[in-house]
Amino acid sequence: MAFSKNKDLESDQTKYKSLRNKKFFGLVLNRTVVYVILMFLAVITLLPLMWAVAASFTPLNKVFEYTYPFQFKALLPNDFTWEAYQNLFDRGMGNAIKNSLILAFSSVFFGGIISALAGFAFGSFDFKGKNFIFAIVVITFMIPTDIIAIPSYMLVRRLGWLNSYTGLIVPSLAHGMAIFLFTQFFKGFPKELLEAARVDGASWFRIFLSIVLPNSKPVILSASLLLFVGQWGSFFWPLLVAPTPKMQVVQMAVATAQGEYRTLWNELMAGALIAAIIPILIIMPFQRYYIEGISGTGVKG
Repeated sequence: MAFSKNKDLESDQTKYKSLRNKKFFGLVLNRTVVYVILMFLAVITLLPLMWAVAASFTPLNKVFEYTYPFQFKALLPNDFTWEAYQNLFDRGMGNAIKNSLILAFSSVFFGGIISALAGFAFGSFDFKGKNFIFAIVVITFMIPTDIIAIPSYMLVRRLGWLNSYTGLIVPSLAHGMAIFLFTQFFKGFPKELLEAARVDGASWFRIFLSIVLPNSKPVILSASLLLFVGQWGSFFWPLLVAPTPKMQVVQMAVATAQGEYRTLWNELMAGALIAAIIPILIIMPFQRYYIEGISGTGVKG
């Protein structure tokens, strides 16, 4: 009887080990399949980027030499040269980068101040018509730029701001999305801190500078990155109000590689890489704060 029980126990243990091994094997197999699929998708995603990098260091007459039919040689520079980058900078890419940086950082600084103050007002105070005004602010970042471009251009022209930094910067300072981010963040700010500061005799502006801003680093960085990227990537508005070579921005400098009858593909790829690398280098160190700011505002991607 005891022998039979031991035999049944050993049989159950064997079945359990077999079942556990099958589950483990199934889990490993599932993960392996998932990783293989993800690696395949990653390679497909990276192939165009690798080709763009290679094309930017390749003479124009050899850019498509190994692409039809496709060969992996196309992912490496064919007859390495800096010609594309040199031509871009000869046509004013350096000045365009300077202009774009001036516009982007000006938008971050002045636009950030305006957005933070507006967000503090919407998030911390109750006043007549607040919801209506906030709804208008939210609607503004849903309206395509093309719809208001002509009226905005006519206003800038009447003010004499054409071909100037003022005409490029001022219209972008009131940023609806940045105001929305600050508003959502300040709605969750502890009201007890604000009330305690008011009891101590602090003005609202003092409270904003000394209490609110020092505790709002995530949303400040999040909104700053949003403003920077938005201004850095602008093309249509600068083309409309400041089309002169002296005032051209990076996106306009990149567009010079594409003519009506001919496209300089190596220069186009070089310009695209320059336009992408600079914001990436600026954003990457603050990526953690960007994610914290977005998650803290309740915005879903």
